[in-house]
Amino acid sequence: MAAACLEAPVTAIRDALVAAPVAHADETSQRVNGTLHWLPVLRTNRLTAYFPHPKRGAEALDAFGLLSQFVGVLVHDHGSACQRYQCLHVFCDAHHLCELIAIAERSPSQPWVTDMIMLLCQANAVVGEAQTQDPETLPASNVEHLRIRYDTILRGCLKIY
Repeated sequence: MAAACLEAPVTAIRDALVAAPVAHADETSQRVNGTLHWLPVLRTNRLTAYFPHPKRGAEALDAFGLLSQFVGVLVHDHGSACQRYQCLHVFCDAHHLCELIAIAERSPSQPWVTDMIMLLCQANAVVGEAQTQDPETLPASNVEHLRIRYDTILRGCLKIY
């Protein structure tokens, strides 16, 4: 009975997510009756859909059914399962940050890693501040400043190798 009452809103949420210009995909794990399941997630700032599945990756995402219909910009980790879908792909900076932190912990002698972590955090703050002024536009001067810092970090990294 409850499931029948939720069918229309769940369908509306799934349809809105598929039509969204930008959405974020990820997966996490959870226990279902004591058994490990995977939970693919597709979300925007206002909507979230998830789907428990006993497998992870491509099989779970295909069963989820939303990414095969999604044509906007998909923000995700570097996982190959998401990259199979015909949409525009953007890699998630939160995942980049986690990877950079892991490199910094394993190889503290690489100063470019700390510089890149600081740059990503600064870029996030700059975008957040710009969105309070105009949610649609990041000033070109901010973009140029971040690009120059990024290029400088990369040049320094190349000198190491």
